[in-house]
Amino acid sequence: MSELRALSFGRAAEHYERGRPVWPVAAIDAAGVAPDAHVLDLAAGTGKLTRVLVERFRRVTAVEPDDAMRALNRWGEVRSGSAQSIPLDDAEVDAVFVAEAFHWFADPPALAEIARVLRPAGTLVLMWTRGDGDWSPAVPGLDALWERLRESTPQGPGRERFFSGEWRGVFADAPFESLQETSVAVTHEVDRRGLLSYLLSQSSIAARPPADIDAISSELEGLVPPGRYELPLHVDVFTTRRL
Repeated sequence: MSELRALSFGRAAEHYERGRPVWPVAAIDAAGVAPDAHVLDLAAGTGKLTRVLVERFRRVTAVEPDDAMRALNRWGEVRSGSAQSIPLDDAEVDAVFVAEAFHWFADPPALAEIARVLRPAGTLVLMWTRGDGDWSPAVPGLDALWERLRESTPQGPGRERFFSGEWRGVFADAPFESLQETSVAVTHEVDRRGLLSYLLSQSSIAARPPADIDAISSELEGLVPPGRYELPLHVDVFTTRRL
């Protein structure tokens, strides 16, 4: 179920690219990875993180299973693959970055595969973006719609692992040091089209049947007026090293 929900983002690839924020440089630098590193962007999607990594590191490989998402990534060395089957040699990379995705595949096989491609003492970096408030200016009716969508969205293993923090448990018997955590504040700024795409790229919408997505899209278009919008966010950054 969780893998299918993760792959549903491919149907919303253009919305994801248009509406999701680019990752702040401060979040990448917080991981402490050396500039001469070869790094892997795992579950790279449309390349929101990849485009930042290529400006910070000597070599960047991006791996993404979804064809539609991968086709929009024009940065680094882009390859088809998944967390359970990474198309890299043993101990090939100095660091693995996973942005907004680890909860979809937080299981022993995936973590073992990540450990395989990491060099000894290599760094694993997990990042998620969380909201710190409401959109400014406020969009009347948006909170009520979002609450209705949340209530009608099947949780699935991936979402449950994220919101409960259960994903941390996969590290209990894995060859990694204890997780270290930091947070970086950022503001996401978009126009009306970007705000609509941001909302339509969320899994609570993107994983639904096309007819449902069309109906929700029409409802959102009726709610969101023209203008510029800001959303306060913070990026949670978790780092660990391979033993």
